[in-house]
Amino acid sequence: MDQTTINRPTGNFKMNLNFRRAKNANAPAITGSISTPEHPDKMFDFSAFAQQETDKDTGEVKTYFIGPVNNATTMREALSQTKENGTHFIAIRPNQFKVFATLEDGSPNPAYEALSEQDKQKEDGKPSWWGKWTRTAEQPVLDCSAWEREPSRYGPWASGNTQHHMTKEQLQGEEHTVDAEPERTNRRSRSRAQDADMAR
Repeated sequence: MDQTTINRPTGNFKMNLNFRRAKNANAPAITGSISTPEHPDKMFDFSAFAQQETDKDTGEVKTYFIGPVNNATTMREALSQTKENGTHFIAIRPNQFKVFATLEDGSPNPAYEALSEQDKQKEDGKPSWWGKWTRTAEQPVLDCSAWEREPSRYGPWASGNTQHHMTKEQLQGEEHTVDAEPERTNRRSRSRAQDADMAR
C-alpha cells in the first residue's frame, strides 16, 4: 500500500538488515531510522535485537525485535545521556494478519497462491511489519508500519511511516468523516483498512 494515501500526520520509518551481524554475533539484527509525525525530517537512529516469545494461546514460539532509539541530537547530549528504564525503545513484529507471497525460507507460499487476484492485491497492500516506539511517560507511543522494498546493494530493507495511535472509537469517528465525503471514499477506505490493522 502506498502510504501517501494516509491523511493523518506521519513520520518516517526505515529498517535495514544489519550487515555487520555476520562478523559479530552480538550485533543487532536490524538497524534503521525513525522520526515523529511532528518532525518527520528529524531522524533518530535505532537498533533492534531478536527476541522470542511464546504465544499463550497456541504455544507457538514467535520472533520479534526490540532495541533502543537514540534520541540525542548533539554529541555532548549523546555522551552525557543516561537512559531511563522503559523509555525510547522500539519493538518490531512481522504483520501476523498478512498472507505473504513467500514463506520465511523464500519459497512460494501455498496459502498466497490459493488467493484470488483481488485478494492477493489486498494482501500485498498490507504492511509487512508493525512497530511501537515507546518514548517517555509524557510522550505518547507511536505506531510504526513498514513495507518490503526492492533489495538495494546493502540487501533487503523496508520503509514506511509512524503515526499517533488511534483507538477503535477514533477510527470509527474517522469513518463517519469519510461517509460525509463520498468522492474520496476509495482513497480513504484504503487508509482505514491499514489503520484498522494497526489498531489490533
